[in-house]
Amino acid sequence: MVGDRVVVAAPATDSALAAARRYARVYVACVRNCLARELEFRASFAFSAGSTVLWSIISMALAGLIFSNVRQVAGWDLDRMFVLMGTFLIVEGLTSALVQRNMQRLADMVNKGELDFILIRPISSQFLVSVRYVDFADLPTSVVGVVYVVIGVGRLGLVPGPFEIGAYLLLLACALLSVYALWFISVTFVLWTGRINNISSLMGPVIDMARTPSDVYRGLAKPFLTYGLPVAVIATLPVKALLGAIEPLMIPYQIGLTAVLLWLSHAFWHFSLRRYTSASS
Repeated sequence: MVGDRVVVAAPATDSALAAARRYARVYVACVRNCLARELEFRASFAFSAGSTVLWSIISMALAGLIFSNVRQVAGWDLDRMFVLMGTFLIVEGLTSALVQRNMQRLADMVNKGELDFILIRPISSQFLVSVRYVDFADLPTSVVGVVYVVIGVGRLGLVPGPFEIGAYLLLLACALLSVYALWFISVTFVLWTGRINNISSLMGPVIDMARTPSDVYRGLAKPFLTYGLPVAVIATLPVKALLGAIEPLMIPYQIGLTAVLLWLSHAFWHFSLRRYTSASS
């Protein structure tokens, strides 16, 4: 029996590893292509990167102006806002670099019939439409965010331990994957309705809500933004994890919610493809 199990399992393992390598090579090729495109127009890249950094600095300056008049807002002072704003900028920069352009292009591909060329390729269509473009000019926003987090933690005089740092990074990953899943679901509706202008912009206001600590919201808004629409996981919950102030059960809940959202994005994509009618046909 043991021998039989080994013989049966080995091909499945090899197949999974081969598939993983193939997907990794495709992603690396996409990244290289995008980097080469950025380097062709270096002045434009430098200007875009500089503008994102400037906007990140202005965002923190505006928060500083608010806290020059008030000491705390719902338990959040300026030092904690440094960590919150930094965390928000990390997530915003990464989602803008890795997700936003792909969501914009997905709507265009459906409207122009270009999605047909994706569907006939021997690779997951959801994977390919989700990773084809990387905007390197948005990555400096995340670097500024890391600086803000370090400054905020230093101003608070805290030294997070391995558990706090691990929980922080884990919730950041949940934030990125949750934003991607919700964004992908919203854009997938274009398969049902045809042309919808700016459908990829629906997630912008949702992400911007994370600039404000979820503790500020009252009534049904707070539990909805924490347990339903995962806005709190974008910045508030990771910061609480880093500062050692998060409820222990919140971490596994957010992991589970992220897994559900990813599954829904995959299931809704394949379900919607059944109704897809090529614009080129």
